Amino acid sequence: MNLIKPANGEKDHWVPDEAVSKCTSCGSDFGAFNRRHHCRNCGDIFCDKCTKGRIALTAKENAQQVRVCDRCMAEVSQRLSNAKEAVSKPAGLQSHEDLARRLQEELNKNRSNSDESWKPTREVACPICTVHLQD
Repeated sequence: MNLIKPANGEKDHWVPDEAVSKCTSCGSDFGAFNRRHHCRNCGDIFCDKCTKGRIALTAKENAQQVRVCDRCMAEVSQRLSNAKEAVSKPAGLQSHEDLARRLQEELNKNRSNSDESWKPTREVACPICTVHLQD
C-alpha cells in the first residue's frame, strides 16, 4: 500500500472534495463505503472502481506510479508513448513547442472523435518537462 501523500503543488488543480457528491465517471454516490479518490492527472474525483489505473505521469525512469482515472490512463499512456517516439525522432521534432503543438492537436482530435459525455481535462502535462499546459 502506498502511503506517500501528494505534494501540495500537485493538489493545485484538484477539484475540492466538497464540490462532488457522486463519482465523475459512473455517478455512484460517495459515502462511508464508497470513498472519493482524486485522479492525479486531471484532478477530478472518482470512486475506487473508476480509478483502478496506476501509471507514472512522466517519462522519467524513477517516476512513481500514481492513481489515475480510466480516461486519463489512456491519455497518459498515449502521451508517454508519444514522448518515447519524439525522443527517437530527428532533433527538429523534439522542441518543447513542437511537443506542445502536437499535444494540443491530439487533444482537439480526441474531442472531435469522442461522445458528448466526454469532459475535457483542464491541463495536460508536457512529456518532456512535465509542466502542465493549459487546455
